[in-house]
Formats: sequence, C-alpha cells, structure tokens
Amino acid sequence: MDNTTIEKNIQTLLVSIKKSSIYKEYKEQEKILSRSPELAERVSQFRADNFRLQNEGDRSNLFGTVEELARESADLRRDPQVNAYLDAELALCRLIQHVCRTLTAGIDMTIPPL
Repeated sequence: MDNTTIEKNIQTLLVSIKKSSIYKEYKEQEKILSRSPELAERVSQFRADNFRLQNEGDRSNLFGTVEELARESADLRRDPQVNAYLDAELALCRLIQHVCRTLTAGIDMTIPPL
C-alpha cells in the first residue's frame, strides 16, 4: 500500500466522520451558537483558556487558574445553548480520540509509557 492509497483512505474516513450524527450535531450546535456573537466569543475564549491550561504547562498559578475556569464553565453551562454546543464538541472530540486510539493500537510501534 502506498501513500496515495493511505491518503485516499484518510479522505474516506473524513467523509465518514462528516456524515456521522455526532459531527452533524456539532455543526448544528455551532451554527446555533454563532447566532449570538458575544456568547460565542465568550465560549471561544473559555475553550482557548482551557486548551492552554491543559497543553502549555504554565503551573505558576495552577489552582487559581483551574478555579477560575471552573467558575467560567459553570456560568457558561447555565445557558442551554452553550451547554448543547460544549456537549456536542465533547462528543466529537471523543470520536476523534477513538479513531486515534484505534489507529495507534493497530500499529506495531513501541511507544514508551509517559
């Protein structure tokens, strides 16, 4: 199997994901949230802050940052629109994680434990 075949299969997987009910629900919730630009911006900022916390490793004020994000999450999730969007995003992320884990598990490659 050459790279062209792999690329074709990746594209097939992408089409399958985009046809899934999980992806369609995510896109629908994204569209609904986008009708409230200020709210969408707050959600976007929350998501960016959460991503940075999980990936950049700045631990100088970890407790305070986590506490602040928890308050912001609770406040945002009181809005049914935001709650539906974040739930749909989580479902899509879990689907992507499942695909990645399945690929990783199916390839004979030694990966050291973290």
